[in-house]
Amino acid sequence: MKILFVSHSSILKYHQQKLDILAAVYGHNICLCTPPYWFENGIKFAPYTGGSINYVTGNVYIFKKRMFQIYLNACDIVRKFNPDIVHVEEEPFTMAAWQFIKAAKKFGKKSLFFTWENLSRSYNPMFTYFNNYCIKNSGGIIAGNEEAKNIFKSRGFSGPIEVIPQYGLNMEDFIIRKRKSGPSGFILGYVGRITPEKGIETLIDSLKGLDNVKLMIAGSGNSEYTAKIKERASMTGAKIEFSGFLGRDKIASFLASIDALVLPSLTTPRWKEQFGRVLIEAFASKIAVIGSSSGEIPNVIGGGGLIFKEGSPESLRECIRKISSDSVLYDELAEKGFERVKTNYTNDIIAGKINGLYGKM
Repeated sequence: MKILFVSHSSILKYHQQKLDILAAVYGHNICLCTPPYWFENGIKFAPYTGGSINYVTGNVYIFKKRMFQIYLNACDIVRKFNPDIVHVEEEPFTMAAWQFIKAAKKFGKKSLFFTWENLSRSYNPMFTYFNNYCIKNSGGIIAGNEEAKNIFKSRGFSGPIEVIPQYGLNMEDFIIRKRKSGPSGFILGYVGRITPEKGIETLIDSLKGLDNVKLMIAGSGNSEYTAKIKERASMTGAKIEFSGFLGRDKIASFLASIDALVLPSLTTPRWKEQFGRVLIEAFASKIAVIGSSSGEIPNVIGGGGLIFKEGSPESLRECIRKISSDSVLYDELAEKGFERVKTNYTNDIIAGKINGLYGKM
């Protein structure tokens, strides 16, 4: 089939891998449409165009502060490529999704969109219009998590909805953990944004009384909040080390150097964990994971790790004690996580699931 794939984040080479697989393995003629540039972690990126798929750069107006874009030639792009399916990897409340789904309808093409939205919330009148139009006129939905799927079912969408993470990973990109807890003790790691909703304060407070545990925090955030976190860490007396922001090329080495990963996210009125990609990266490194009960975390972990009550240092402390003192349990969880990522979260698996949805449509 001819697939027009619209996605601002697929401007990066790493994010195009599932598209390469859809073309090479499943024989689809893929044309990727992106803005002429995009910002990731504050860095401006130009599109990667060296892959095996076709590429078109949209004529786009970008609102940098809101990370919001308007395509000035959506209809022209759909008309010229003449796809069987317009796959819009944008949230349905955005103008970009509305523009391409409307263009698909105009030319009699099937369309689908992607969503991470796992909170049922209201939008301003413009976003509400876009959202309702996309739900009514799309032939399929890819939801990044189970709660998003349930939300769109409750809003009356009757077409196929598949739960498929936006991006998978390549197993060979990660380093299998070889270290064993030694004189330095059991090493916990956190990778992600340093923001209140990520639950880092819960993680720091959980270390009280765990003398043989060291915590390594990799990530960055607001300077004022980061300073607050570092002060809190110094007051606990626990062994805590801050590594700062890690680029994608450094994540594998970091994960291979720790014993277990903790994702302590907190649910807020406007956000809860939508997936937790670092969990599957830890799985691929064959290290044990501990996650809070926020959002999609329990579904991603499955039986491959331990879950604690979000916001509870006591509940997290008990999980850390279990995983650090019971080597049989540790090895069992690490093996289960490793198998879980191989069978659910690689780029090959995700491309196959997307291909299955195309068939249903």
